[in-house]
Amino acid sequence: MGVIEDTRQLVQDFLAPELREIRGVLTGIEKRLDSQDKRLDAMEEVNRARFESIIQRLETIQQSFAFDKRISNLEEDKRRSA
Repeated sequence: MGVIEDTRQLVQDFLAPELREIRGVLTGIEKRLDSQDKRLDAMEEVNRARFESIIQRLETIQQSFAFDKRISNLEEDKRRSA
């Protein structure tokens, strides 16, 4: 039983404090990652709103130019003249 007790004592004296320290460092890293995730989520939402606004503007511009109607009219004129 002496070897088992010695091994247990070795783990408690040297490895356990190191493991606690590593656990603390990992906890700090996890908190930073969570913070960054929240920040990125917020930025993604802002960018999504901006892109939706841009898309709406482009659709409005497209409708104002009415390219499909103009092309249809040109094609119709071309058919008539041919």
